[in-house]
Amino acid sequence: MVKVKDSRFTRLGVAVSLFTLAVFGVFSLGIVWLRMEISENASTCGLLEDEREKVNRRLRALRGQKSASMRPTRLAALVKGRLSMPGVSSQFYITEGEMKKRLSSDDSSNASPRSRKLAGNFVQ
Repeated sequence: MVKVKDSRFTRLGVAVSLFTLAVFGVFSLGIVWLRMEISENASTCGLLEDEREKVNRRLRALRGQKSASMRPTRLAALVKGRLSMPGVSSQFYITEGEMKKRLSSDDSSNASPRSRKLAGNFVQ
């Protein structure tokens, strides 16, 4: 009878040890899988950080260009000759009466002010 009890304990011991080995194996595979995911995410983060640095450098360069182009001397050079008053032959004046007449003769009174044609065909 002693042999029967020993074989039961041996079978139970083998079953418990195999179950324990399987549980530790599954946890080990889970840990390895998580470490691989972490490594993949870390490499992706590194690439994104490199890209962010490139974008930041480009942004600083563009801000520098904007700052340089907004200097008064640069602006004056850009618009030189384009913002001067037109010659006397190119100027015309509209009196208040003419303006009121043009605005009141507009048949689309419900239209927005932007859609009205103010200048029309004024002739001097």
